[in-house]
Amino acid sequence: MKNLQDFLNDLGSRESGGNYKALNKYGYAGKYQMGEAALIDCGYYKKQNRIYNNDWKGTFTGKDGIFSITDFLNNPRVQEKAQIIFKKRQWQYLKAVGADKYIGKIINGITITASGILAGAHLKGAGSVSAYLKSEGKINDKDAFGTSVETYIKMFAGYDVSAICI
Repeated sequence: MKNLQDFLNDLGSRESGGNYKALNKYGYAGKYQMGEAALIDCGYYKKQNRIYNNDWKGTFTGKDGIFSITDFLNNPRVQEKAQIIFKKRQWQYLKAVGADKYIGKIINGITITASGILAGAHLKGAGSVSAYLKSEGKINDKDAFGTSVETYIKMFAGYDVSAICI
């Protein structure tokens, strides 16, 4: 079975080709294409309003020496640390919406796994994963590039992410 490091490597490869300095046209940053809301969740960023458009006009907190988006893009160690923090937070969100109760069920021929729903949440958030699961795959949100929650749930199924899912 593939482990957590495999999951992170594969997710980073899918998101940015593994490029820590990547910044896409929607403002998602780094190897894992993290946005403002994700970095707020991880304690690296603050924003006055709740409009998360990845314009990076908020304030970086200075956590781990990160004072700007450039600092974040230039620090692979912090990106890896932030991703672990974020995945643990996402797991709590997934549990809060009951997504963990679907592990082992089959939807559209896909066995639901912890790693699959974590990846789905990475793509579109816990709410979209919940909608997918509760609708038995009928609601299948897509990101701006046309990738669906189901695609990530299937693509990232079966990794051992037990270190995150506590």
